[in-house]
Amino acid sequence: MNTYKIEQATPDTLNDIYALHDPAEAAQRLPALIQRMAEGKTSADRFWLLRSPRGVEAVVNLTPLASIPLFPRYRADTPPEQVTEFLRHLKALVADQPEQQLVLDSQFVQLDAAPVEAAGWVMDDALVVYETDLRNVSLPLSPDALEGGSELLERPDVQALLHELGQSDWEWHPDWVVVGLPDATGKAVALGAFGPSSRPRWGNLNMIGVQPSVRGQGYGTRLHAHLLARAAERFEWHGGGTEAENHAMRRIFEKNGSVLISTQIYFR
Repeated sequence: MNTYKIEQATPDTLNDIYALHDPAEAAQRLPALIQRMAEGKTSADRFWLLRSPRGVEAVVNLTPLASIPLFPRYRADTPPEQVTEFLRHLKALVADQPEQQLVLDSQFVQLDAAPVEAAGWVMDDALVVYETDLRNVSLPLSPDALEGGSELLERPDVQALLHELGQSDWEWHPDWVVVGLPDATGKAVALGAFGPSSRPRWGNLNMIGVQPSVRGQGYGTRLHAHLLARAAERFEWHGGGTEAENHAMRRIFEKNGSVLISTQIYFR
């Protein structure tokens, strides 16, 4: 007899949504969820649970936006076949949204792709996530850095660099600052940007790229350090990531004091 069942959360089972969280984190998240529900910004039935006689085995927040990936949590000792059934159920719920992604995050689950693929999800990519405590950042600014906004992006050398990097359609936001590093001739050969995140006190960086002909000469490390130092003037934390196989970028993160937080496997 199968004693596992999949169900939606209800206003009476809100505590179960955070059963797999750290208790301190759950104590913070639950009141925030109740407040968001009172404001009509979310509802209990967006959360799906896998239960067994011993309690909550798995949980996921299924938002109405397909652009937001699903981040399931489940116990390390939940039987793989039950994980597969849970993830197969989620796949059926988003069958009309082929762009929907599901992410295994090493902070929440074991990185075992087999139960996910058995549920019909297809592996797409693997990323590593880093965080930087900007309150303790002591990194040098590059004295030759070019900073600006739309006027910097309109420079012919910057336009040419964006084209060479395959980023011609990159869109600048007025809240962001664009940063370029020039070569000895003054031509921009590395480009990035920094600005606010959706999370209070967190900043975002975008390492748009380094011209291929000058890679390996330290431009990426200097650009990343400059972006972090400038972001530290306005924010307390930065979170960013790169492809797991991008060892050059990973070395830049680590040189500049960023800390590896998790590995993520993406499925579609």
